[in-house]
Amino acid sequence: MKLFKIQVFVKHNNIHLMNYLVIKKCCGTRSILNMLIDNIHLLRKRYPLVRKYFVENEMNLSLAQYEIVDSREGSKTIRFHSKDGKKLLIHSFYNPLQEAERLINSYKDKVKENAHVFFYGIGMGYHVEKFIEMYPNHTYSLYEQIPEVFYHLANHRDFSKLFTEKMRNFYIDEHNQETLTYLEEFTTSNQNILFIVLPSYKNIFPEKLKKFNQNIKDKIVNYRSEIHTDQMFQKLWVINSLMNFETVLNTPNMLRDIDRTIFEGKPAIIVSAGPSLAKDMEHIRYIKENNLAYIFSVGSAINSLVEFDILPDAVCTYDPGLRNYKVFEKMVERKIEHIPMVFGSSVGFDTIKKYKGPKVHFITSQDRASLYFLEEQLNLLEDIVFDSPSIAVMTFQILLKLGANPIIFAGQNLGYLNGTLYSEGIEYDFVKTKLDKEMLEKLPTTEDVYGNEIKTSVVFNSMRRSLEGYAKLYPDRKLINTTKGGAKIEGIPFQPIEEVIEQVLIDPIEKIEWWKANNSYEKENFIKKIKKLTISVKEFIDYLDSFEPLMKSIFSHAKFRNESKVLNELTKFDKLYNKFLENEYYQNFLSFYIRTDVKFLDNEIKRLNAETSVLNKGESLVPIFTQFIKTCRKEHEELSKLIFEHINVFNIEN
Repeated sequence: MKLFKIQVFVKHNNIHLMNYLVIKKCCGTRSILNMLIDNIHLLRKRYPLVRKYFVENEMNLSLAQYEIVDSREGSKTIRFHSKDGKKLLIHSFYNPLQEAERLINSYKDKVKENAHVFFYGIGMGYHVEKFIEMYPNHTYSLYEQIPEVFYHLANHRDFSKLFTEKMRNFYIDEHNQETLTYLEEFTTSNQNILFIVLPSYKNIFPEKLKKFNQNIKDKIVNYRSEIHTDQMFQKLWVINSLMNFETVLNTPNMLRDIDRTIFEGKPAIIVSAGPSLAKDMEHIRYIKENNLAYIFSVGSAINSLVEFDILPDAVCTYDPGLRNYKVFEKMVERKIEHIPMVFGSSVGFDTIKKYKGPKVHFITSQDRASLYFLEEQLNLLEDIVFDSPSIAVMTFQILLKLGANPIIFAGQNLGYLNGTLYSEGIEYDFVKTKLDKEMLEKLPTTEDVYGNEIKTSVVFNSMRRSLEGYAKLYPDRKLINTTKGGAKIEGIPFQPIEEVIEQVLIDPIEKIEWWKANNSYEKENFIKKIKKLTISVKEFIDYLDSFEPLMKSIFSHAKFRNESKVLNELTKFDKLYNKFLENEYYQNFLSFYIRTDVKFLDNEIKRLNAETSVLNKGESLVPIFTQFIKTCRKEHEELSKLIFEHINVFNIEN
C-alpha cells in the first residue's frame, strides 16, 4: 500500500477503481483505510513538512530494501535487505512487543523525574508505545533516520498512539540532505535528556548512528562554549559599549568614514600570532619595506612584530576582556604612537583608554550602546561586524567589505605547533602559551595544509569554521593562507609566502594616512532616544511590580487546585509577558546584560508551553519566573546607573 495514493482520495473525494482495489487488497478492511487517512490528516496538521517530503520524494524511496513481515507472535516487523545480501530485522521475529518491554525496562533506573526522552529510531513504534504506557507524564521526541521505515510505519500503525500530547518534536531524516534541526533539541532545553536508541539500528546502520552522535557531540560542545563565553562577557560587552561610546562618537568608522577606494583591489595581510609566524617574519619585513601590501596586525601578533622591529599599518583589537590592554603594553612602553588602532566598539575599555595613538572604530554586533543610539544611522549588513571567535575573523570581515584583494593570512595556525600556542616574542603571565604532552594528547585533531594531522581545540575549530563561512560568501575574492604547518582552511588555499611575493605581490602600492577621516554620525537624534529610554525604564519597573502579585495569585490558586483561576491568571501572564518582552530598555540592554538567565528562561517557557496540565504549568512557572524577576531587579539597578551616568558624560539632559 502506498501511503500517498490515499492523499489523492482525501484531496479529491473520489477514487479510481484500480486504486480502490489496491487499497482493499493491501488493507483488507475499511478500518485500516480509515487509519491511513487519519495518519495523513495528522501529518498534514502537525508535521506538514514531513508530509510534503513524502509527497515529493515517494518515488525516490528504496522501498524494495524494506519488507513488512509477520512475527511469530503476530505483530509486524520490518526486514531490511542489505546491499551485500544480508536480511536483517528491525524488531524481533518472535515477539516484538516483549522485546519493546525489555528495552524500556532496561532504562527504568535512568528515567528520572522531569527527564525528556529522545528516541533514535522509531521502527514500528512498539518501544515508544510501551514507554508512553509506563511513563505517561514524561515528554519525548521521535527521530527516524530511515524514511522507508517511517513509510511502512505509516501504512501499518496508528499514529495517534505515538503522537500524543506529550510528544514535543518529531524528526524524519531526508536522504542526501543535512537535516540537523534535531540538534536544537539538545541545546534549547534545561531538562535532562535520556537518549534511547532502537537496538537494531546499532547493528544495521552503525555509520548513521556514529554520524548522528558526532553531530550531537559537536553541537553540545559548541553550545557549552557559547554559554561559557556569555557568562564571561555578557556584562562586559554592555559595559564596554557604554564606556567606549564617547570614543566611538569622536573617531572615524572603518566601514562608514574611510575611503574604500584606498583598499579596493589592494592586497592586505592579516598577521596573527600563531607559532608559524616567526618562520615568515623576514618575508613580512620585505613586504612592509617595499609597500607590497597593507599589513593588519591582529591581537597579540603586534608583540611579535614589535620584537622583530616590524611595524604594521594598523593594529586590530576587539577582545572585551579587562586584560586585553596588556596586548599593547610593548607598544606603550616603546612609545609607538603613530600606528592606528582599529578597535571593535565593545573592546575592553582600558585598551582604548591607555592607547595614545590614532584610533578608528568598527561597530560590533555586541555593542548595545551604538546599536541603540545610532540605530537609524547604521546599516546592519554594511556597517556591523558580526561577533566572531577571534579578531582575525573580525578583521577578515572588514577587509572583505572594504574590497581588499587578495587577502592573505600569516600566522593563522588554528592549532598547536610542537605544543606552542604563540609566535616568538609573545609571553603572558595570565595565559599558558605552551602545552605539555599530557594536555596535547587530550586535544582533538584536524588536517593541516600538508595533509597531516595537527592538534587543535574547540575554539580553533570554531575560528576555522568562521573563516570558511565568510570565504564562501566571497567566491570571487582571491584568498591565500601562508601559514606553514597550520590548519587547512577550506576556501582559503595554502601558498608559501615566498611564492606569494614572487607571483602575487608584484607591484608596490601607494600608502596614505587613511585613518585621518571625519566621524559622520549625526548626534541630534540622541535626545529623542534618551527620552524614549527613560520612559521605557519606568515602564520596565512597572512590569516587574505587576508580575509579583500575579505570581502570588497563580501560586495560591495552583495550591488549592483551582484550574480555571490558574488558567485565567496564566492568560494575564501571557499578555503581560509579551508586553515585557517588547519593552525597549529590556529588549536593547538588560536582556543582553543577563543573557544566560534569559536563555534559561526561554527554554523553560518553551517547555511549559508544551505542558498540557494547567496546574502543572502554573506550579512550575512561579518559582522560575519569581527568581527571574529578582535577577532583573538586581541587575537593573547596576545597569541603569551605568547607562545614565554615561549619558551625562555626553552632556545631554535626560
